[in-house]
Amino acid sequence: MSQHFRLIFLFFLLASLSGFSQNKEELQQKKEQLQKEISHTNTLLEAAKKDKVQSVNTLRTLQRKIENRTKIILTIEIELSIYSDRINQLKSQIDSTQINIENREKEIVTLKEDYAKMISYSYYNRNSHSRLAFVFSAQSFYQAFKRLSYLQEYSSFRRAQAEQISKAEMQLKEELMLFKTQKALIALEKNLKSKNLSQSIDEQELLAIEKAQQNNLVSSLKRKEKQLRTQLDVKQKKAKALNAQIRKIIEEEIRLAKENSKKSGNVNYEMTPEQQMLADSFTQNKGNLPWPVERGVIVESFGIQKHPVLRGIETFNNGIKLSTENASFVRAVFEGKVSRIISIPGAGKALIINHGDYFTVYSNLSDVLVKAGETVELKQNLGVVITNKKTKESITELQIWKGDEKLNPSDWLFKAY
Repeated sequence: MSQHFRLIFLFFLLASLSGFSQNKEELQQKKEQLQKEISHTNTLLEAAKKDKVQSVNTLRTLQRKIENRTKIILTIEIELSIYSDRINQLKSQIDSTQINIENREKEIVTLKEDYAKMISYSYYNRNSHSRLAFVFSAQSFYQAFKRLSYLQEYSSFRRAQAEQISKAEMQLKEELMLFKTQKALIALEKNLKSKNLSQSIDEQELLAIEKAQQNNLVSSLKRKEKQLRTQLDVKQKKAKALNAQIRKIIEEEIRLAKENSKKSGNVNYEMTPEQQMLADSFTQNKGNLPWPVERGVIVESFGIQKHPVLRGIETFNNGIKLSTENASFVRAVFEGKVSRIISIPGAGKALIINHGDYFTVYSNLSDVLVKAGETVELKQNLGVVITNKKTKESITELQIWKGDEKLNPSDWLFKAY
């Protein structure tokens, strides 16, 4: 292997290690984020257990935990696959390096044997008189010149042979170092793979326990079917009343904006430059908006949702519902202006914030910390989530609208994985 080729080989070895490390780091970050959410769901579930709460939201929180646990197991399986590929790759490289080492050792043996013969010949013909006699015994000047040239070339060849042996030995040393590095890397990868395999087994055992808890909770809730239907009816009536008010307020905001636009001489509805800039910035931050609570778990997603206990029952959510801890603050996901504060009997308060032609809605609040018409900053506390006196649960809802179109908030919030 030439010096140039060896450098290229080492470069690609290091590049592959760098890419592999990057993939491992990304997967590790994903696992850490999932573990953080599992830790939060554990806090919520422990609180529910302490208060002896067995509710649909408790079941949804547990289901979320199971989903995250499953994702962790899948992530570990990907890591295990990467480790296996990496180990096979290293084995192939080690085999290649081993062959190079064997060939290099044979080459050095041959070079040294040839050099030993030359040294032996030189030893027996070391007398300068013999060399001169060899030159001057020539029958012609041309033959004497040729003999002298031969002696000079022979001496140069001996030096070149010695240099070649030294170079080959240096190359062998480098290849032995590479072989040692590859052996150390494969031992490391095998060790990490073993740890991941052990972690996968632990996670699967926890998953089995959680699924058993889920089945027990479902069975317990099914025995309360009548009560669950009553609770669902009440909940849907409150949600319907709130959503009707939200739609009415947003439609009124749009109507007033159009009127103001016409008064300004615009035939078609146009936002002010400031409103347009705010709306454009909101659009550009899709997928990066902060969560409306510092720590929360999505227990109800956007759109049509199947009831986790009652068969054949479906509900529709205009936003997402998040379970959080007692006395948690709700915060603004983007800067904007408070359009309206709504009070719903038995359902606390809600507020709407305008972001150009976007609106965010925060509901199920016990206290509101801002006023209508107030400009709010990113992550500014807006209010406190209500904690249900019976279930001890703190659930808030986030809705995002563009004009009168409902959007899925999950598409807009930051995802760590």
